[in-house]
Amino acid sequence: MNKIIELYRSFLTLFALALIGVGALYITYFIFPFNKTITDKYKTLQKSWKLYIAIISKLGIMKVISDDIERIKNIKNSIIVSTHPSLLDIVILMSIIPNSTCFVAEKLARNPFFKGIIKQLFIVEGQPLEQWVDDACKKLNDGLNIIIFPMGGRHYKNEQPRIHRGASYLAYKSMKDIVVLKIESSYEFLQKNRPAYYSDNKTIEYTIKYIDTFNTKEYISQNTDEVTVKTNITKYISQKLYNKE
Repeated sequence: MNKIIELYRSFLTLFALALIGVGALYITYFIFPFNKTITDKYKTLQKSWKLYIAIISKLGIMKVISDDIERIKNIKNSIIVSTHPSLLDIVILMSIIPNSTCFVAEKLARNPFFKGIIKQLFIVEGQPLEQWVDDACKKLNDGLNIIIFPMGGRHYKNEQPRIHRGASYLAYKSMKDIVVLKIESSYEFLQKNRPAYYSDNKTIEYTIKYIDTFNTKEYISQNTDEVTVKTNITKYISQKLYNKE
């Protein structure tokens, strides 16, 4: 019986992934043309992700749990850093937090399903450092949040990967606060080096916690050396996400 349940849930998982691609095409060609501003497009995207999460939650694929949901919903114009246990993390966060964008892989920007949305609303990786920082600062100056997974990619449940300096460098350049969130999954799901269709025989639960906010402007007013600022902010992120020095 468990095997049958796993096969059924694997089918639902593949359906959920296919739904993202189909939905992206529909939004690009049938909804975005009627959005008058970029702000409207970000609102459309958030509502779409929210609907998507509601659908796959109704199907029993996943469940989102958070005691901090209202606080997370009200994050504004910040750099958001988070753990990254699953492919769905960015979808979950953008469904909750309004006016948010993130960095996406260059290959995804060439994907025929997603390139329309990505070109308009996201920041493509693979650019020279100063160019992506300038793009990110512009979006922050326009009032958006930028979500960053500072370890660079998905990680396993008990893994504590090295934190890269991209988030700290962006904070230094933009002077925007860093909000630290932690996403934890009840088991490995849509993880690297694992088939996309893999699913356990029970609903995957994602727990989202608000951890802390780092006041970048106040810190930089007391510490102006770029290397020191980037080093200490990177250490701060690592300690808050993984309780390590």
